[in-house]
Formats: sequence, structure tokens, C-alpha cells
Amino acid sequence: MEYQHKLLYIGESLNASIPKVKEAVTTHDEDTIKGLAQRQEECGAHMLDVNAAVTGQNEIEDLVWMVELVQDVTDLPLVLDSSNPEALQAALKVYKGERAIISSVTGEWTEGHENLLALAVENNCGLVAMSMDKSGISNDAEERFKVAEELFEHTTKAGLKPENLYIDPLVMTISADTKAGATFLNLMTMLDERLPDARKFCGASNVSYGMPLRKLINHTFIPMIVALGMDAFLVNVRDQGLMAIFRACATLIGQDEWSMEYITAFREGKLDVKK
Repeated sequence: MEYQHKLLYIGESLNASIPKVKEAVTTHDEDTIKGLAQRQEECGAHMLDVNAAVTGQNEIEDLVWMVELVQDVTDLPLVLDSSNPEALQAALKVYKGERAIISSVTGEWTEGHENLLALAVENNCGLVAMSMDKSGISNDAEERFKVAEELFEHTTKAGLKPENLYIDPLVMTISADTKAGATFLNLMTMLDERLPDARKFCGASNVSYGMPLRKLINHTFIPMIVALGMDAFLVNVRDQGLMAIFRACATLIGQDEWSMEYITAFREGKLDVKK
């Protein structure tokens, strides 16, 4: 296979589902938000995921607040992580970076999802589309691929550029389904062979939820899905062992010319897989 897209590392640590971030959003703790943004950039993130959804809070105001704060300390582009079209629209008005990514829609195509798609087309944003529909998430790779194919057809027909679509094949946990990993790998092969123009996005660490030594499973899973063409990874970039693995993967698949990024990381002491 030919690797058409550069590996994209997206920092996951600015999400209000994380207790520390939830508290920071609730209390408008600027130092915590800025600190997490800066630390993720230092660790090698290409983009930062920003989510401000806290029950009982005003997500529109909070997402704008977070975006402006993050932009005060970094120029990294952002993944605007919200299912609220009004919050996303407000955030895009203050967004100053390179092309943002909106997350996310599904194959259910509610009115809200259609509004998110329209926003992505209007603002030339990336759009994450999850391979699930009103029936839920299929355990069958072929069925999940059909949803992905329909998402591709629907979004591109609406005017979204193929390179702006990020299909999320949905990493499921192996603690709940022992075949979940194999299903995902089969699905990745289908996407690469039969839907090559769409980019792929995932939250890779979901695979190990509920398992002992989660880091071991995550660190093993990443190279497997890199080899099958995964493009964008929503991960804990502060896990420097994981980032070392990514750097090794990038040079092995020819995305690091003369291995210069790998060598630079080695000289800076960033390739210790034990950290």
C-alpha cells in the first residue's frame, strides 16, 4: 500500500470528560487549560482536541472561552469536539488557526448532524464521521464498512472535500468483545482498499479499556493500525513511550525523510519507550 497522508497526532487531554478539565471548565481555571495546551504541544501533538461539554454549563460560551485560551499559548490547529452546532459556529468565529476539524457525525443523519456537515462545508473544515447508524455499532466489519461508504457518499455529495472527511471506524474494547481488535483490523483493510480517498481517524486507546497493562496493549495496537493506513490518532501525547513508537513508525513507512525527525528526537532524549 502507498501512504498518502502524513500521520496526525491529536492531543486528547483538553476534554471536559476528564475530571481535571471538567473542573477547570466549570471554574474557568485559565492556568490549567493553558498548561495542558502547552504541554501537549511540547510532547509533539500536531493538533489539540478541545471539548467543553459540562452538564449544567453554557457550552457555547465555554467552548469559545477554551478556544481563545488555547490560541493564546499555541498555534496548533484544533479539533472542535462538540455535538452542538451553535457552540461550533461560535467557536469557528473566534478560531484563527489552520483548518480545524469538527467532531463528529454518524450515519444516523439527524438535523443536528446535517447542520454540522453544513458548517464543515461552509468553513472548509475537516469532519469526523463515525461508522455507526441508528442500529448502533455493528460487530461485523462488512456492515460497518457499508456505513462508512454511505457517510462518504452523503458528505461528498453535500460538498465536503474527500480529503476533509475523517472516517472513524470505531475502536471497540477487547475486554467486552474478544474479536473487537480483529474486526477493526479487517475494517481498516476494507477502507484502504475500497475507500482510499477518505482519511481515517480513531481514539486508539479505547481498545484496551478494562484490561490490565493498558499501555502495553495500546503500544502494540498503534503500529498495527499505522501499517494498515490509519491517518489521525486521538491519543495521550504526554505518553512519551507512545510518541517514540509513532516516530519509529513514521520513519519505517517513509514519512520521515532520512529519518531526521527520529534522529532529532533521539538527540533530544525523546525516544525512551519506558516513559
